[in-house]
Amino acid sequence: MAEKEQEKNNSNINAEKQEKLKKQSEVDAKDEELKNEDPKTLRQKLSNKNQDYVFRLEKELQRQGSLSHEEAVAMTDGLLSEIVIAQRHGQPANGLYLASPKIKAEEMLHPEQKTVETPFWQRAVDGALLYLAIFVGLFGVIALFETKQPQNSQMGILTLASVGILMGVFMVKYNDWVIPKNGQRIGLPKLLLSGLGIAVALFVWIWILSLPAIRVINPVLPGAVDIVIAAIAYGARYLFRQHYHITGSSFASRPQRK
Repeated sequence: MAEKEQEKNNSNINAEKQEKLKKQSEVDAKDEELKNEDPKTLRQKLSNKNQDYVFRLEKELQRQGSLSHEEAVAMTDGLLSEIVIAQRHGQPANGLYLASPKIKAEEMLHPEQKTVETPFWQRAVDGALLYLAIFVGLFGVIALFETKQPQNSQMGILTLASVGILMGVFMVKYNDWVIPKNGQRIGLPKLLLSGLGIAVALFVWIWILSLPAIRVINPVLPGAVDIVIAAIAYGARYLFRQHYHITGSSFASRPQRK
């Protein structure tokens, strides 16, 4: 009886595998078919979001490369199949290329230039300075309008600075986790556990910094001072990005071109 049940389970598993393979084969066949589609047909299959991306890309090609409309269209025709294929799998063009139309146009016009990915530490410093400026600046603005018990309602400068820096680094790392590299992406359970672990660590850190014994090195500063510190942090970030030629988002920065 047990052997028959085992055979039945094996049969069901094999049937499921065959069904998955069949569906994957159909998906692959459709993708191959799209690679040979006429550009005019592919344009009709673009989503509204991708239509806008292609339209702006063509405008940038005309502007940056001094191309005619026809020449720009011819260049984007070569991208349509991969855009539509990615679209079928739920990925828009800006996610596929990780670049705005302006940046993508520059890459297309200068393909001989090699791209070098911005190192993680540079993106981490960039993100840390940005969040430092946002956190300290935001609480500084709040403090300016706080009229009752500011010492009880505001966090100390060490708390604000450390939380901002840690959040900036985490967001950069989170971006690396969710964007597939070499066809691999971190699993959802691991991503959720990592996020939960970081959240718990932050709360514990904030609690430690709120202890009376730590208050001497973690004073609550006047709002105006917080805003000045935020401005300095943002200025330092600007100079840092200029020095290392970092462009684009702090969390999905544009690769350097050499």
